[in-house]
Amino acid sequence: MSDHDAAHHESGPIPIGITLDDTYHVRRLLGRGSMGLVYLCDDVRLERSVAIKVLAPRYAAEARVAHRFRREAVAMASVRAENVVQIFAFGDFRGHPYFVMEYVPGYTVGSLIEAANQREEQLYLDVVLGILRQACRGLQAVHDRGIVHRDVKPPNMLIGPNFRVAIADFGLVETVAQPSDVRDLAGTPLYLAPELIRRDNVPDHQLHLADLYALSVSTYEMLTGEPPFDAPTVGEILQLHLHRAPPSVAEIRSDIPQSMAEVLTRAMSKAPGERFSTCQEFMQALDGARQQQAMASSRSAAVRVLVAEDDPEMRAIYSTALTVGFPGLIVLTADDGLAALDLARQSRPDLALVDLNMPQLNGVELAAALRGDERTARMPLIVLTAHLDHDSRRVLEHLGIAQVLAKPIDVTALLAVVGEHLQRIGQ
Repeated sequence: MSDHDAAHHESGPIPIGITLDDTYHVRRLLGRGSMGLVYLCDDVRLERSVAIKVLAPRYAAEARVAHRFRREAVAMASVRAENVVQIFAFGDFRGHPYFVMEYVPGYTVGSLIEAANQREEQLYLDVVLGILRQACRGLQAVHDRGIVHRDVKPPNMLIGPNFRVAIADFGLVETVAQPSDVRDLAGTPLYLAPELIRRDNVPDHQLHLADLYALSVSTYEMLTGEPPFDAPTVGEILQLHLHRAPPSVAEIRSDIPQSMAEVLTRAMSKAPGERFSTCQEFMQALDGARQQQAMASSRSAAVRVLVAEDDPEMRAIYSTALTVGFPGLIVLTADDGLAALDLARQSRPDLALVDLNMPQLNGVELAAALRGDERTARMPLIVLTAHLDHDSRRVLEHLGIAQVLAKPIDVTALLAVVGEHLQRIGQ
């Protein structure tokens, strides 16, 4: 569970500071899921952070809700996948059932969209595809277990370290084996598939396509900043899902090809049978459209980005994020300034990310050396630093540094900056 959402002042049914089962020390309240409250805890035995979700007190006496809560835990526990939040244990505290799950420090895709909207910016296309590619893998793993999530939306997609995306909140989960007469209308109206609104008797092999519909609506929102169907009332929103065709994303964003817009429109088809059959097929179609666009608009040589960072953990984070965010990108890495200079002269990267404080040559010295070599003189440089004194700033400005990013660096912000430069490179 992500800690993006602000914690509430109330502690809920579990007091802050206690230790559950002599194992989980409760630190603070993170927020709320669809049926419960989520706490950040320390697993004192295994020395790791975990999240604990407890059923909300107002549901404690409702057997059906308690059953659904346990069903959520069982569903999560049955899926072992990198892009699905993992569950570790199930327990009870004074009549309040809870389960222990993986803690994903970071933020949600929903908050990422909100931040971009506040900046009046749009998420870079390849960043969206990098998120979606992982979300599709997670949902595919869920569907392969015969499970339907039923509440796929940006707030339920977590972005953690190394730009890892994980599907969370299975509070409305349904299994294919569940009798159709106990399935009810549940979900978030902005992302609700038409067949769920109509309460259609959907064949078992198509039940998961409601998740695909919600995922495609979420994709539309990531690309445009707004969901395709919105209105003042829930009833009006549901009518739009049933009867209105979504506006084409290609008409809203000039960098999205018509072929990709058509893929997204198909995934949002009103009839389940007209959509793609799996999340994997949907992602393959999007990747195919993106590759066709790249082949038509960019130069034939692969784009190279140099990462010069002496901290091995940060170097790995930057490299992984760039590789996931921009498929096909060649990432070169160096652990000191001198190695970076040699690598830049040999490989002539299109862009370089340079840590200011490195052994052998620091960032300022490296930038000066790169600018003094005709092979790398025009290469855009992005400097990464926790502190930049006045003299260093003046020198970097004189050297024509493209941008300075302050540490600790938000991976999504880094991807956005790199994406802007890659767009210029491809023009």
